[in-house]
Amino acid sequence: MKKVKQNCVAELDFIPFENHKDTFSEAEFSATFTAPDGSCKTVPGFRTNTGKWKIRYSSAVRGMHSYRTTCSENGDSGLEGKTGEIMVEAYRGKNSLLLHGPVEVAADGHHFQHSDGTPFFWLGDTWWMGLCKRMTWPKGFQMLAKDRVKKGFTVIQIVAGLYPDMPAFDERGANEAGFPWDKDYKRINPEYFDIADRRIQYLVESGLAPCIVGCWGYFLPWMGIEKMEKHWRNLARLPQFGQ
Repeated sequence: MKKVKQNCVAELDFIPFENHKDTFSEAEFSATFTAPDGSCKTVPGFRTNTGKWKIRYSSAVRGMHSYRTTCSENGDSGLEGKTGEIMVEAYRGKNSLLLHGPVEVAADGHHFQHSDGTPFFWLGDTWWMGLCKRMTWPKGFQMLAKDRVKKGFTVIQIVAGLYPDMPAFDERGANEAGFPWDKDYKRINPEYFDIADRRIQYLVESGLAPCIVGCWGYFLPWMGIEKMEKHWRNLARLPQFGQ
């Protein structure tokens, strides 16, 4: 049984039993979590560069959460029907994102709030290219984040690799591991998102809510609907709070 604080991320590892030739294209892997209040949430898994699959989960609801996995390759006993529990405990720190939970629109439709009802003021700074290597890590990224916290910003708006204002696979959009997809859009590059993980996690730890833009619209006709759906499923890996 894993333990995790409220609104923090628990990471679960799974190893496929079958040796799929093209795991990314062949399989879709998810887990359905049941909270103590009976609510359910299905979270997509993501493949790592080592062949493992991971699922990340967070919740504002304290208590015991159970899960069961499903896989489109339902004969794979390493991925299909795995069960377990996660204990979500109270968060005692001062980070407002973790203390009060994810951001949502209030019932009146006129302002933002945290999931516990605490008002949230959206003051966003736009870092469209914040996941590419031109924004150096850790020095440049962390310096800018600290500056924005000091100036009262609460949100960082950032694009998940499929950028505007340049052609696809322009070198200016690569990070230290290359591009988020291979140049035929056959597979996601897990190493690209490993680097993105660290940056998104740093924003959360700094008290800045990441507003992740999945892609720019003109990538849809380039990639097609099926590949775009896989891109969005993969974004569930990014370590946001209160997922």
